Parts: sequence; structure tokens; C-alpha cells
Amino acid sequence: MKSWGHVEAVAGRLSTLARQQRYNVHEEFRWPQSLPSDAYWMSPELTTCYGTSVWDRLSEPERLRLSQAEAVNFFSLNVHLIRGLIGEVADRIYTTRYPGLSEFFHDFIHEENEHMWFFARFCELYGGKVYPTRAVSSHASAGHEAIQDVVVFGRILIAEELCDVFNARMATDDRLPEIARRINAVHHQDESRHIAFGRQMMTALLQEAREQAAPSELEAAGAYLFRYISACVRSFYNPSAYADAGLPTPLELRGEVLNHPYRSTFHREILGRTCKFLARIGLPGEEALVW
Repeated sequence: MKSWGHVEAVAGRLSTLARQQRYNVHEEFRWPQSLPSDAYWMSPELTTCYGTSVWDRLSEPERLRLSQAEAVNFFSLNVHLIRGLIGEVADRIYTTRYPGLSEFFHDFIHEENEHMWFFARFCELYGGKVYPTRAVSSHASAGHEAIQDVVVFGRILIAEELCDVFNARMATDDRLPEIARRINAVHHQDESRHIAFGRQMMTALLQEAREQAAPSELEAAGAYLFRYISACVRSFYNPSAYADAGLPTPLELRGEVLNHPYRSTFHREILGRTCKFLARIGLPGEEALVW
């Protein structure tokens, strides 16, 4: 593998910063016994029905219940995304490919494990459950190791950047309960480091893949990652959350809001920065993206 000096230097600085900012996750949050039923738990502008005719016909109590169910769904998605990717990073801690990154990987796993805990705790305390989610199929493991790593670290970066847009906005939304704002704020702080690393990692991995792997492998990996973006976005539209909010015909409702032009515009807004970055570093396959 060509020089990873810059990536290792960035990882070292981020590990130092992570340890300086470390907190006790069991003391960081004040968990009320319940949350108000007459308050938004998720910024209404970030809910999946916002901007559509469905939102227009909802009553205020229905909008509140929708935001509450979708807050639990959003945090549930974070749980599943984290759980699925921690193992991939753990598999790479002591490989000879990344001898200078093991300390950062340890810090990454430590923080992501804590994130999974506080997201799940919110869901269980205030929603009574962690919503199940459909697994996103893995890319084929065969092929050049750089291609495999492009897929793994690409998925991590995409998940982090997508969720971070929501975290950053809700961290300062005074309409939300304090515990919801605080969880979003803490996650945003930690993810800013992970995203900084992920962008450096993906840049280096794509350079290696272009030099050493077959173009067809890179094209397949890129198409998979853009399909992964679509799958992540569509998982926000959960019929179970609609049902828990008391909305009728949740499956039909999902189709109605997904097909509304506003939702495509919203998806481009929240993921535009990520897609521009992936295009800038030369990841092919954007035509596979479905907004």
C-alpha cells in the first residue's frame, strides 16, 4: 500500500482529541422517567411526511405523535447502523494493512459502542422498543482487498454523514426535550471526528483501488455504495412508526410520501455534500442512486 502517513497523522490527532473530550456515558445524560406527549421529539421539518400533502392534512396531535415515533425510529436506525459496522472495524484493528491506525480504531469502537447504548436506551425508555430494520445486503467479499475496504469505510462514512445532518439540526432545536437535544449534540461532537477520518480514509482507499484493482470492481463497489445511500434514506420511512403514531394505512402512506417531489429535494439537500465528496474523490456509480 502506498503512503498512509497523512491518514495516520490525522488519525493520531483525532485520537488525542477524542481522549481529551471523553465523557462518562452513564453520567453524561439525565434520563427523565417520561417525555411530554405534547412536544416534538424530532424536528418536524426532518420528519418523513413534512413538505407533502400528508403533512398538510395531519392534525397537530398527529404531527406530534409522528415526530415522537420517528425520533425512536431514527435512533433505532443509528443502533442498527452502528452495530453492523463495529465488527467490520474490529476485524481491521491489527491487520498489516493499517499498522498505524489501531489506536484510532480502538477509540472509534469505544465511542460507537457508547453511541449504540444511549440511542437504544432512549428507544427503550420512551418508545418501548428498538424498531427492527431490514438489513442492507453486503457487497460481495470477493475481489481486491482495497475494494472490500472501499465498501466498508464508504458505508461507515455515508451512515455517519447522513445521521450527522439530523444530529446537528436537532442538537439546537429548543422545541425538543432536553434529553433528545443532548443525545444529538453528543453524537454530533463525536461524529465530527469520525467523519474527518472517514473522508481521509476514503480518499486514500480510492487512490489505491484505482491503482491496483480492476476498473470493473471499482465500478461495482461504487454502484453498491450509491444504492446503499438510497437504502439508508428509504429506511427512514418506516410503516411501523406511522402505525405507532396512529396514522391510517401506513403502507400506502409510505408510498405517498416517498413519491412526493419534495422528498427527493429534501434527500438531495441532506446528502448533497456527501455525494459531491464521493464524486470529487472519483467514486463511480452515482447513476445507481435513487432519490
